[in-house]
Amino acid sequence: MAKVRINKYISQCGYASRRKADELVKDGKVSVNGKIIDEPGFLVDEDEDCVKIENKLLSQKANNLYYVLNKPLGYLSSNSDPHNALLARDLIRYKGHLFSVGRLDSDTEGLLIYTNDGDFANIMTHPSYEISKKYEVLIDGFLDDETKGKIEKGLKIEDYITKECKIDIKKRTKKSSRLTIVISEGKNRQIRKMFEEVGFSVIALRRLTHGKITLDGVAEGKYREFSREELEYVQFIKNKY
Repeated sequence: MAKVRINKYISQCGYASRRKADELVKDGKVSVNGKIIDEPGFLVDEDEDCVKIENKLLSQKANNLYYVLNKPLGYLSSNSDPHNALLARDLIRYKGHLFSVGRLDSDTEGLLIYTNDGDFANIMTHPSYEISKKYEVLIDGFLDDETKGKIEKGLKIEDYITKECKIDIKKRTKKSSRLTIVISEGKNRQIRKMFEEVGFSVIALRRLTHGKITLDGVAEGKYREFSREELEYVQFIKNKY
């Protein structure tokens, strides 16, 4: 008799990440043995209990799937949105359940992972694991070395201080600077807010990597399955954490 938290069980079934699973529980959409539960810490027996989400029976027998999508501008990361017809999920032809690993705003392009592996998604997105992400950024002005160092050390934005990051300047003129930035957190519109804090506006933003997952071989608007090396990375971090 193996008992686990309901959010972990849901993620193991490939239905949603643990954080999303908590939301489903709080919204009263999860039942165990026919009874709606509302406690995210609820324990279920993996072998005996019948778990459903909106009357859909969950099973842990599904194979894990992993896709890299090169998200174009204008597309949302959400699986559904009644007010927007451009959904990144729709660019992947697989019809089964998938969810994005983190999010990209509609005005941010680049690498977006889709999977049905909730444990992998949790590791890749939870701040405590500090999985790095690399972005290409174009800003509207000359980024001097002093300001660059200030950003790298961490900035106070709203109610938090950003963690240390790494900036590599590729080209800068009086009118603009092109650079890459590596961060290990991903708060809402964080990179844009970081540069706004020191007086710049972000003109273009593109995610290049997430952990060791890259955009190699993926044209804009296209996707591919994880490579053998990337699947080995999945197993490595799942075993590590």
